[in-house]
Amino acid sequence: MLYVELWGLHVNVYAQIAGFVGMAVLVWSYQLRRKGFFVVNTLAMAIFLLESCLLYADADTFTGIVLNAAAIVRNLLMLFCTVRLRRELPFWAAGLLLVGVWAVCAFRLGAWYTWLPPVLQTIFTLCSLKKNYYLLKAGALVLEGGNFFYNLSVGAYIGVLRQVIILCGLVAGIVVHFHRLRAVKKQSHSVSAEEKQIL
Repeated sequence: MLYVELWGLHVNVYAQIAGFVGMAVLVWSYQLRRKGFFVVNTLAMAIFLLESCLLYADADTFTGIVLNAAAIVRNLLMLFCTVRLRRELPFWAAGLLLVGVWAVCAFRLGAWYTWLPPVLQTIFTLCSLKKNYYLLKAGALVLEGGNFFYNLSVGAYIGVLRQVIILCGLVAGIVVHFHRLRAVKKQSHSVSAEEKQIL
């Protein structure tokens, strides 16, 4: 492994490169609609899983490994149900996945902030079950905002910086979505007005 001293911190270079690439891919995923989101988000979670594995020798990233792996499974199940079965992921399937996550993570829970990652993952998973853009983005805001406070609580200041960028990208994606909706509505109103004039 390659390490450097950065602001008095012992930094794993390969892990940080993976983390920032994962961050960029995650921000990209938040600009997409539901299907595209789950495809690109799966890639982001795979990169974050690699980051957690690279950091495992230096820090206890076991919970991160479990949650990233579970997110990949969740996304693949979502895509399978959406593309192949033409339906939403059943609540019982998501429930079984979350029970597995909590069962594996339970013995790592201690201080209040150790509860944040599995709780946030649970909230986001439940919000992503319905084909509702606003519910999905609300879950994402809770997830990424919670991750910001988690990194702040454990003193992971590089993680804090990354979460600020992710949150900005997420909010930007929501703003762009609203702008597109307004443009479509304005266009539909102008078309209906023209039709009335013709009639």
